[in-house]
Amino acid sequence: MNSFTTIEKYAIIKVLSHIMKADGIIHPKEEKYMDKTYSDFSITINDIEDIANIDDIQTKLIISGMADENKMLAKVLFVGMVEADGIIHPKETEIINQFFI
Repeated sequence: MNSFTTIEKYAIIKVLSHIMKADGIIHPKEEKYMDKTYSDFSITINDIEDIANIDDIQTKLIISGMADENKMLAKVLFVGMVEADGIIHPKETEIINQFFI
């Protein structure tokens, strides 16, 4: 998890947040997954404010600019969020596809 730069971590959190909200229901298992990612990435309250300031275009540029290995790790995290609530919603997969097609 620590192979990501700070800005890459921020972009990943941003995408995870979009996935979490995509189906209109924030499931407790999705919140738990997000909390674990915050913890794994050592995200603080101050970081959350900084993450909120990154727009979707910046997020896409950051993720597309990652090393291939980090892109694959990010995709694993995104898929983990999609699967967290046990329901794979088309809007969730659509978000991932924006970054990996």
